[in-house]
Amino acid sequence: METRLNNLDYVFNARSIAFVGATETMGKWGFLILNNIITGGYEGKIYPVNPGRDKVLGLQAYPTVRDIPEEVDLAVFTVPARLVIGALDDCVSKGVKAGVVISAGFKELGTDGSEMERELVRKAREGGMILIGPNCQGICCPGNKLYPWMPILFHPPRGKIAYVSQSGNILNMLVGRAANSGFGASKGVSSGNEADLRTEDYFSYFLEDPDTDVIVAYIEGIDDGRRFIEKARATASVKPIVALKGGRTRSGISAARSHTGAMAVSEDLFEAACRQAGITLTWSIDEAGVTAASFVNRPLPKGRRVGIVTGGGGLGVIASDVCSEEGLDIVRLSQQTLEKIGKHLPDWWVPGNPVDLVAGLDFTVIKPVMEILMRSGEVDAVMFLWIGAPRKEKPVLAGKGGVDISGVWDMMRHHFKNYAKELYELMQELETPIFFASNAQPADLTDSGDEGDEGYLMVYDSVESACRAIKAMATYHEFRKSLT
Repeated sequence: METRLNNLDYVFNARSIAFVGATETMGKWGFLILNNIITGGYEGKIYPVNPGRDKVLGLQAYPTVRDIPEEVDLAVFTVPARLVIGALDDCVSKGVKAGVVISAGFKELGTDGSEMERELVRKAREGGMILIGPNCQGICCPGNKLYPWMPILFHPPRGKIAYVSQSGNILNMLVGRAANSGFGASKGVSSGNEADLRTEDYFSYFLEDPDTDVIVAYIEGIDDGRRFIEKARATASVKPIVALKGGRTRSGISAARSHTGAMAVSEDLFEAACRQAGITLTWSIDEAGVTAASFVNRPLPKGRRVGIVTGGGGLGVIASDVCSEEGLDIVRLSQQTLEKIGKHLPDWWVPGNPVDLVAGLDFTVIKPVMEILMRSGEVDAVMFLWIGAPRKEKPVLAGKGGVDISGVWDMMRHHFKNYAKELYELMQELETPIFFASNAQPADLTDSGDEGDEGYLMVYDSVESACRAIKAMATYHEFRKSLT
C-alpha cells in the first residue's frame, strides 16, 4: 500500500474534525451532515468553521481552520466550490492530514471545474493531505460512530463489509440492502469525482484493514485500467471484491460523465478487467448487496457441487434449473448417503438430489439431513429451501369447530433459530457453506444477535439469489485457487 494511503487512518479514525461550512440552516448540507456526526454518537472533537457564527449547534465555532487552537485530523468541506481552495490552504497550514470534499461544482461541470479540481489536488498533495471527493456524499465508519455523510439519520451498524462508490445514493442503497439482510459496514466511502484517491486506492487500504472481510464497489468509470487491475487483483487475492458497474449503455455513459465526470469504459472491457482482477461482477444494487453479505462468515465452496434440501418438490425443480443455468452441478448422491438420509424420512420419500422432505411438518429432520449431506464429501455447498404460507397478522378466530393452529409459526421459528445456530457452527467446522432461501421474514427464522455480530445464517428471499451467491463464491474460490 502506498505510504500516503495511511492518511486514510485520519479519516476513519479521526480524533478531531474541522467542519468547514457549518450552519444551522436546516436545508443545507452544512447542517444535515454536521447533525449526522453529532447524532451518530461521534466521540471525538468537532470544530465547526463559520466566520459569521460564534457557535453552531451548541459547539464553539471558528472563523477559519487556522483559528482552531488544537490539532485537527480531518476536514469536511461543504462550502461552495469556489471557496474550497482557500479553506484547503488553511488546512495545509494547520497540518490537517485528510479532507472530505462534499462540495460539487468541479470536473463534472466541464473545463473550468476541471482546472479548479486539478489545483485542489495539487495543493493537497504538496501539503501532505489526501482528499476524498470532491462532489461526494461523505464517508462512514460505524466502529467509531463516525457518520459525516448525507443520508439523514442513517447510522448503519458495525460489520465486516467495506464500501466504495462513485455515487453517494448508490452507496446508501448498497449499505441499506446488506443491512436489511442483517449485515453492517466496516467503512463506507462516497468517492465522487476521485480527483485524488481512486477506487483502486480504497481497495489497497481495505486490503490492510483488519475490520474488513469483503469489499463492495460501485464504478462508473476507470481512469487507468492497468493500475486498476493491478491493485484490484492484489486485493482480490486475499479479500473478495463485489462490483456493480454503472454506465453500461450509451445513455448510461453520458449520464456518468455529467454525474462524476467519470471516464467510462465499455461493458466488454470492464467485464474483462474484472475477470483478470478476480472481481465478482453483479448487475443490480440488490444483487451486489446480497452477494457481498454472502461472503461474510461463510466458507467458500470448494467446487460447484450443490446438494439441495427442500420442503416441496416444485422448489427443488426450480432450484435445479437455476443452478444448472448458473453453471452449478446438482450431483447424483451415492447410495450410502441416500440410505442415511432415508432413515429420517417417510417410506414414500423418493431418494435423490434435491432431497424432498415431502412437505412434512416434522422440522426435527432438517438438521440431521443437512448434516448428512455436509459430512458426505459429495457436495461443496448445501441449499435449504422453505416456503411458508402467508401469515395473517391478526389471530385466526375458530368457527364451526375449526381450530386456530397459527401457533405452528412459533414452533417453526423456534426450530429454525435453534438449527441456524447449530448449523452455523457445523458449517464452520466442516467448511461446507449453507444457503437458506425462504419467503418467510428473516427475523422469523434466525437471530442476528448483538449489533456487529454477524455470526449467523442469512436468509435469501429467493431461490435465484441463493443460486447466484453460490456461483459467485465458487467462482471466487476458483480464482484464488488459480493463484497458488
